[in-house]
Formats: sequence, structure tokens, C-alpha cells
Amino acid sequence: MKTRLYTILTLWMLSAMLLSACTMPVAAPAGDSAASDQPIELVYMTHNHAQSIPVNEAIIAEFEAANPNVKITFDNAPHDNFEQKVLTAFAGGVGPDVFWAGDWMVPQFLDAGLIAPVDPTAFGVNSQEEFEALFDAGALDAFKSEGKIYTGGVSEYNTFSLIYNVDALAEAGFDPLPKDQPVTWEELAEIAAALAVKEGDSTTRVGLAWPFGVPIWTVLIQEPMLRQKGGELINADGVADFTQEPMVAVMSYLQQLRQSGAVDPAAYTDLLQDFANGRSAMIFGGPWAAKPLNEINPDLNWDIAPLPQFADAQERVTTLYAWAWFVSAKSSPEKQKAAWEFVNLLTSKQQEWWDQVGYVQARQTEIDGMSLPEYYAQADERLGTLFADYPYGKAEFRSTNYFELSDVWTRAQDRVLAGEDVMTVLQDAQAQAEAAIAE
Repeated sequence: MKTRLYTILTLWMLSAMLLSACTMPVAAPAGDSAASDQPIELVYMTHNHAQSIPVNEAIIAEFEAANPNVKITFDNAPHDNFEQKVLTAFAGGVGPDVFWAGDWMVPQFLDAGLIAPVDPTAFGVNSQEEFEALFDAGALDAFKSEGKIYTGGVSEYNTFSLIYNVDALAEAGFDPLPKDQPVTWEELAEIAAALAVKEGDSTTRVGLAWPFGVPIWTVLIQEPMLRQKGGELINADGVADFTQEPMVAVMSYLQQLRQSGAVDPAAYTDLLQDFANGRSAMIFGGPWAAKPLNEINPDLNWDIAPLPQFADAQERVTTLYAWAWFVSAKSSPEKQKAAWEFVNLLTSKQQEWWDQVGYVQARQTEIDGMSLPEYYAQADERLGTLFADYPYGKAEFRSTNYFELSDVWTRAQDRVLAGEDVMTVLQDAQAQAEAAIAE
């Protein structure tokens, strides 16, 4: 089993370990900023995933100890509105000097002139090419524009698979789901409906759940479905298309889920808490879900299956997305220098990010003589199924109107789940999308 997992993980990392040099690059030592006695204050902003906060705080303390003239203010916000908080801070003239954000934000950040190209010297190398070689092949592609790289490294490299309660399936008469072959979305709908439990008019356990009101989740879950049907939100002419046949098929499927009782947005409170405490039987999640699930409920009998595919899917498609560290182009040169050195330290903590948070990293290293894929594989054999979904992943659509379009899609989802006519909803969504882009 472990041999198979190692093989899967090595393929997932795009064979980067085989192509990289045998000697792993060593992070440049912190402390360069201390060469100046001038006080430097940095604002560092992230979303507030609970397990990540103590890791961030420890790295901040280490950097400040090595650089006594640097003071870092750590600001974290709920995931649901994090990106808007970053943009609002910049609009108010007090944007962060260093921050996390998703790869889907790059077009908007570049258009607004908010992010700076990487300073390779902060990472102990002399060129952008040498800097890129510190990371897995292709891991930084989503952060490139006109030959420049606009990140200091990927903070979490993710896909989504199906996480399910084994005991709940057994109680409903279902065997554990296959690990090497996705079930179809059609099969999932039948299973999820059977797993839902109601007491009177109240749902006490939903069959399938995700954060219905969070636009990024709308895209991360439904865009792979759209692509399986042969569609793309942004067509060949660069225009959003909400009325295309594949979109109609996806939204009709969601409506069927709701009508069958498989999903119930009103019963949702928190993705991991609900699942760990038996209020949902199946969720979508990435490698970051394993550690908190095991901590919340150590007795939970859960497992992972590949992301479902439609029976008539044109190709197997899954989710692929990355959060990364950015440095503000609005900060002074002195702040930018210190910020890149801080990011270098952040990206050199691959073991801490995995052991304490469950974040998959893209900066190459060895831990106890093992490559990162080998090290990850030993943590939890269930994750091998999730890692096997990575090679089928595609990044989210690119648009400077990402927020507007993801909001439009989420509003359409909500109306469809409420039972409104699918085509009417999508025609309205198309009009809203065109209006948003025209502004």
C-alpha cells in the first residue's frame, strides 16, 4: 500500500523530485534586514484557519528575534470574506505588506498594481530562474505574468476530493466507496439522499454539504463539473457564458440534489465541525481537512474517495488551487526587502506546515531523508486517494472580474437550490455578468 502511495504522490508532484538537483536548496538565513538599524513595521495578513495561526505566530517570533529592528503585526480574518478584506484595506490606503491570497486573484492584483515581483536575493539565489527551481515544476505558473513571478511561494497547494463517513454509509446499506475510480455524480446523488436524516421538518444530518454561501467554493466545486461536461465559464472570446448547455446541466443537477433532500443549505453551519459531529455525512475537502477532523473527533470513521465525475464526462477533471504569499507593491523598498526575507522563512517551514496544519507545500526539501511526497504519505494512508486527484486538476478561471462572476454564480446557485426555473435563473445571471464586466 505504501509503495502505491509513494508512486501516486511522486506522479502528483509532476516528477519534480526526479528532475531536480540531488542537493536540496537551503533557505537563506534570516537576519539580513537587521543590517539596518531603521525600524521596520510590517503588516502580515492571512485567513484564520485555526491550525495555521500558531505556526504563523511562531515563524513571526523567529523572524523578529533574528531581525530586532522588524516588528510584524499579524492580522487574520475569516476565510469567507478574507479577499475582500485585503482589497478593502488597499482601497483605504493601509493594505498589508505581506499577505496570503489565492491564485485566482492574480489578474485583479496585477491590474490594480498591488503585488511586487519576487526578489530572488531574499531566498539566497541570484536570479528568478534559480528562485523558480526551488519549487516543484509548474507550481508557480499561476503566479506569472509577462515573464515575472509575483509570489514568494505557495502556502497551500490543494485539490478537492470526497470525504465521507464510513459508518453512515454502512448504516444506509452502502459499501465504502472505491479509492481508485470515481463514483458518478449521479450515483453520489442517490447515496447522499439516502444519508440525509430528518426529524419532522428539521434536517438533523445532511447527506452532502459544502459552504453554500462562499463564492470561491461555488467555483471550486462546480467549475470541475462544468468542465467535465465540456464547458468553460469564460468562452473562447473571453466572455462569461452562464447559459451554455453544460452550465444548464450542472445547475439542473444541483437542483435535483436539493429536491431529493441530499443537500440542505439551511442546515449548514461549519464544514469540518458539522462533518466531525455527524451533522453531515459527506463533504468536499483537501489535505488540510485531515488534521482538524482527527482532532475534533478522533473516533470518527471517515475515508476519502476521488472527486465524482459525470457519467458522460468528456474528461476527468478535478479542482486545483493554490494560496500563496504576496508582497505589496505599495510598500516602501525597505519594507519589501524585509517582507521577502520573511516570506523566505515562511516557505522554508515545510515540515511545520504539514505536521501542524496539513498544508501541502511546493518548495522542495527533504525531511528525515525523505522527499516531501514520501513524508506526506506516511502521515495518513487515506490521503493517498486525495493526492491521486491532483493530476486531473485545472486552475480556476482567470478574470479581473473574478469576484463579480463568482458572486453571480453563487446567487444563481442559491436560486436554483431554492427551486426556481434553471434557465430563467441562468439568463438573469448572464445579464448580471455582462453588467458587472461592463462597469
